[in-house]
Amino acid sequence: MYNYVDSKNTIENILSSKSDITKKSRIPASDGEFTYENGVKVWVGALFVDIVDSAKIFKNANVDTAKIMRCFCSEIISILKDNSNYYEIGIRGDCVYAIYNAQTQDDLKRIFIDAFTINTFMKMLNALLKKYGYETITAGIGLGCDEELVVKAGKSGSGINDKIWIGKALVDAAHLADTANRQYIEPIAMSNLFYSNVIDLLVEDNPKYNEWIKRSNTYTFYHCNIISTEFNDWIKNNI
Repeated sequence: MYNYVDSKNTIENILSSKSDITKKSRIPASDGEFTYENGVKVWVGALFVDIVDSAKIFKNANVDTAKIMRCFCSEIISILKDNSNYYEIGIRGDCVYAIYNAQTQDDLKRIFIDAFTINTFMKMLNALLKKYGYETITAGIGLGCDEELVVKAGKSGSGINDKIWIGKALVDAAHLADTANRQYIEPIAMSNLFYSNVIDLLVEDNPKYNEWIKRSNTYTFYHCNIISTEFNDWIKNNI
């Protein structure tokens, strides 16, 4: 039975304890560096890919739905793993996500490349789904970045714990993935902070990025429908 007297003592011990917060250039690779008394401040980037109207798709709990989800998750994870800066890749329900070390603007630019590679991949996936007689799907891609406070949380001694990311990177990416590709918003949506850190680098490659990436009507994020032309041409010629 839950012991609320012990619980009161645990809460008071946590609230009165000192926490050692240090700034790092990268997320510590070893879980051993995280304790229940410390935390790390570090710049991270986040990318979330969320299926549009997944509740409708998941109504049909059948083998076809399972196959579609396996294709979706498997290949998006392959794209994300190709970026050596990733720290964590995972699946939350109908969403595939990645958390990256983001020391520099070039690191964020690489995350943007991952985003438009995934946007192009969705074209290939849907072309193959059509070819084999399955229903097509759409996805929203959200991008965020921030200096996050990363702490270990859970129940000491229970073996049940995880890291909590306190900041806007993951929150923004998750929210924007749930916004993108819906109601006239294009498939890739990024926070204002993410945009401000990548736009100059992108424009150096091609000035048309200033036209391709648009500010939302609410002025709270930017969005675009950029794809890899080489990848897209291959899809047209091979599927």
